[in-house]
This record gives sequence, C-alpha cells and structure tokens, in this order.
Amino acid sequence: MEQHRRYWEDTYLFEVETEVIEVCEEPAPGIAVRDGIVHPKGGGQPDDVATVDSRPVSVSKDPGAVWLHPEGTLPAVGDPVHVAIDPEVRRRHAALHSAGHLLDACVLPLGFVNVGLSHTPGQAFLLYDVDGGTLPDGEEAKASLIAAVLDRALELVAADLPYAAEVDADGVRRVTIEGLQTDPCGGTHVRTTGDLTDIEITRVRTKKGQLKLSYTAEHA
Repeated sequence: MEQHRRYWEDTYLFEVETEVIEVCEEPAPGIAVRDGIVHPKGGGQPDDVATVDSRPVSVSKDPGAVWLHPEGTLPAVGDPVHVAIDPEVRRRHAALHSAGHLLDACVLPLGFVNVGLSHTPGQAFLLYDVDGGTLPDGEEAKASLIAAVLDRALELVAADLPYAAEVDADGVRRVTIEGLQTDPCGGTHVRTTGDLTDIEITRVRTKKGQLKLSYTAEHA
C-alpha cells in the first residue's frame, strides 16, 4: 500500500477524487485512500475535519497511512471516493502552526530553546528552557518580552517570506521559512509569512525555570 501525502504538498487542496487502496476492520473499521489530503493529529496540530462521499469521518494514523473512519458500510478496495476537508478549519490550523514556527524563530535568538508546543486552536503555546537568556521577572519584563517578540514577528510578516518543505534522504520532512529557520515538521503551513494576521501573545508564564508563551493567529 502506498498513500500519497498530498497535505504535505498543498495546504489548500481541500477536496479530491481518489480511490480506496486498503480497508481495515481493526482497531476500527476504516479506509486508506491513495491521495491523502487529510492531516492527522500530530506535531501539535489537530486532525482536519473531513468527509468521505459527504459522510463525516474520524481520523487515525499508523506509520503506513492516514485512516478515515466513516459510519456505515465501507467502500471496497479500488472504489472511487470523494474526500473533502473543511477549508476554514484547515486554514486556521495552518495559520496557527505557521505562526508557531515564526514566533519560535523570534524567541530562540533571545536565549531560549524550545522543549514543547501545541498548535491547537484556543490552546496554542510554545514552551522553552533557558539557553543563555533570562526569564522575565514581573509583569513589566513580560510585557517587554511580548513587545520584542511581536515587533520582530510583524517585521517578518511584512517581509512576506515563503514557507517551503522538503523530505530529506532519511525521510524526514523539514519546513523552512526562507532565510530564517528550518525545522522537522509534518504539519500544514501557509504559503508565506504575509498570509498571517492577528498574531498575539496572550500570556507569558514562567515556572520551574521554563518560559511558556500562549499565542493566537489567524489566516489573512
């Protein structure tokens, strides 16, 4: 079985006519399709909201494929199916994930190293250990940190830097913001930093020697 991970290639491919390449019964009845446009939960990014032939599906994954689990009778191997995802959900997930990379690129030079993250709507955050920097002490210092990070982020949004991805010789997909930063990543991303808007750091917390930045962002 070989599934083509189309969501790695085109964030804005919202529907596709494809075919079933495998059917499973365990641990839950489901299908794998040749053209995989549905992003599964992972890397801090939630599942897409998807349908198969207009039927809502849940999503799971294993090392070989993304599985779609519709209710009712499953199509057979070789059957044509129409797979679609919710465009607004995909765009928001891509914006949050892309903004996470952008903000991270603004925080790392301040003397921190990323040790955790989430790109889930309403729960997005970046978590850091100190790496030569200083944890902000008090509300004034936190406000100063927010201002520095956001000022730099907005400069980079105005620069309209492209996001690009490639899979290396070891099969690891790496996402690059041109001239800025490259990270291993399996998520969906906007085309350029200029596609991002309403980037905000909503909270700064320090605890047990770590820095946690909660944030929001939207697709322009």
